[in-house]
Amino acid sequence: MLQAINRIFIALVMFAALCGIFLSVIMLFLPFLAEDDITFEIGEMEQNDNLALFAEVPATIAPDDSPYEFNTTISTPSLTAPDTLSLYIYADGRRVAEIDCLKDFEYYEDYSNQTEFHCTALIPYNYLKSQDYKIFAVLMTEETEYTSQPIALSADWSSYEGNFWSFSSLITILLVVFAVLLLPITILAFYLTTRTKHAAAFKGEYSLGSLVFPLSNGKTILQKFHSFLLSPYFWFLEAIGIVIMLIYMAIAAEVWKSETALAAFVLSGLMAFIIPYVWCIIWWYMDFREREPLRLIITLFLWGCLAALMAIGLNTILGAIFGIFGLGFISTFLLTPPTEEFYKGAGLGLISEHHEYDSIEDGILFGFVIGMGFSFIEDWLYLLSNPMGSSIIGWFALFLMRAILFSANHGFYTAIIGGLIGWLIERRFPAPALGLLAGVPIAAFFHAMHNSGEMLISLLGAGGAILYCCLLIPLFDYGGIIGLFILFAYVLFRRRKKTGTKFREKRS
Repeated sequence: MLQAINRIFIALVMFAALCGIFLSVIMLFLPFLAEDDITFEIGEMEQNDNLALFAEVPATIAPDDSPYEFNTTISTPSLTAPDTLSLYIYADGRRVAEIDCLKDFEYYEDYSNQTEFHCTALIPYNYLKSQDYKIFAVLMTEETEYTSQPIALSADWSSYEGNFWSFSSLITILLVVFAVLLLPITILAFYLTTRTKHAAAFKGEYSLGSLVFPLSNGKTILQKFHSFLLSPYFWFLEAIGIVIMLIYMAIAAEVWKSETALAAFVLSGLMAFIIPYVWCIIWWYMDFREREPLRLIITLFLWGCLAALMAIGLNTILGAIFGIFGLGFISTFLLTPPTEEFYKGAGLGLISEHHEYDSIEDGILFGFVIGMGFSFIEDWLYLLSNPMGSSIIGWFALFLMRAILFSANHGFYTAIIGGLIGWLIERRFPAPALGLLAGVPIAAFFHAMHNSGEMLISLLGAGGAILYCCLLIPLFDYGGIIGLFILFAYVLFRRRKKTGTKFREKRS
């Protein structure tokens, strides 16, 4: 009975994953179909003689970095509490930046008597060496929207592109060095795979034939299904979703505009991939008692990449709803973690009856690998905001923060779910996939603690930043990862001490 419930639950989880993919595709590509050009947006707004934009406009600006700070002054009519005042910056007829000119005021009373505001327009690099911009002041009231006459500005980004190519050359050299260092480790991993004998559930389970003809292998439907999950055919299905995500990223980055844009896109991807790959190799090697088949590791890593597509649609909708009320940071803290952990954990549910999944350490490894796949795509997305439109140094700083300092976080969160499912499997619980119901909230809690920085700073200011950096990060980020490593080592050596050989419960 419980085994049937387990499979029904897995089917429901997979249906939710497919719904996540469908919703994300709509949310990702719908904005590109909407009219957001200057004629549509500004043309619909009224002119107001009391709204004017002033600035000293040079003939051409030649920024060394992006964004370029351009100081403006806005003359306005008297504002009321719900009004918003912004700068809209357009290039090639499309809005490339929006600046909130009232963000430094906490309360309406702080500016209620002002009719003149100083606002810095942040002019972003827009993938072209030479670019013309138009800047509008936009006032939104409860009744209507007003716009000022624009300021036209020309930019020569030659110096910025020169800095980018110099810096990217250094990044490329470092990536090549990493690749050379990792090559023998990768070769050793494949060598160990060929030398490792797995306790196969059926003859030829890990043969070349099972890769080419997965459905012709196995004694039962479940074994055939698992053989399919670990085959290139399932990898291809996962890759379709990943390619959809990459197409969106390429369109958003407008990689066709220039060689600089394309180079930044590719380098961002390589920078995002290198550390998750290293982590996967490390944890796979650490499981010296019984290294898992690499085809299973590939399936799980790709699932993590695909989970990024599953989660982004729902995250976008929830973030937009809460953002309307100025509570976007609440969404990041409360809603994003369970959404992402559920979709990542779905991959663990999918393989929860596979005979290779038979212990706590297996679950930790599998969950960690899924988290690394997710981290790869997410970090790539973050890195795409730099340098395309932002600082080159900020690009590298973001890499250090996300891909180095917090590189293992997503692996840690999902490993919690995997370890819990593995614990249920060890105890021969017939419905181990139900471990998602307990594992996702625990993983989401640690994830939320990591995401709480913006909320704490919003609520407590400098005190919130100190609390986050000095207590929550050491306790829940690095403390959790160290605890995970200790648990992994403990169960690994406990098995060795207990049996002196491989520990496996035969599972079909």
